[in-house]
Amino acid sequence: MPATIHQSTKFAYAREQYFAVASGHTLLRLTLGASGGQPGGAIKTATASDLGAPPVFRDRGALTNAMRRGVQDLGGKAQDVSIEVDAKGRQFGEIALAGSREQLIEALHLLAEQMEIHLCRPMDGAHDSGYSDLRGLYDDLCHTDGEPVYLSDGVYLGADGRLFE
Repeated sequence: MPATIHQSTKFAYAREQYFAVASGHTLLRLTLGASGGQPGGAIKTATASDLGAPPVFRDRGALTNAMRRGVQDLGGKAQDVSIEVDAKGRQFGEIALAGSREQLIEALHLLAEQMEIHLCRPMDGAHDSGYSDLRGLYDDLCHTDGEPVYLSDGVYLGADGRLFE
C-alpha cells in the first residue's frame, strides 16, 4: 500500500509539520525549519500519533532499524540516522536534511515506503497481537517505557495496550 502524507499540528513550536502513514500506521514525522538560514527539516520515527490519525507502529526498535535501512536504500548511510530519546523516555530515529519543502515532503514519502518494505511483521495484524487504542493512552501516561501504568482499583495498563490486574 502506498504511503500517504498528512499535515500535522501536533507540535505548536513547529512552523510546518507532516506525518507519513503506511499500512495503517503512522511511521514518520517531518518538521520543517531553517537552520543557519538554509531551508531544511528533520524526519523522525513517530512515537505518538496525531489526534484521529492511525496509531504509531509500536515496535520502536524495528521502526528505527527500518529507517536506517530505508535511508541506505535511498542513497544515504545508516550512520546518518541518529537515535534519540524523547522526554517520555521513548527511543526514536532522526535524520536532518537540507532542501525545499517539496523535496523534504518527497523524501518523507519515499522513506516511509522503503520502511514499510523492511518492517518485519505485517502491520495489518498489529491490532490482533494486543496493540489497541489503549496503547496511545499508555504512551501518554508511562514514566518508564515498558513498565505497566497503574490506572485505578488494582488495574494496570501494559506496554502492549492490554489491561490486567
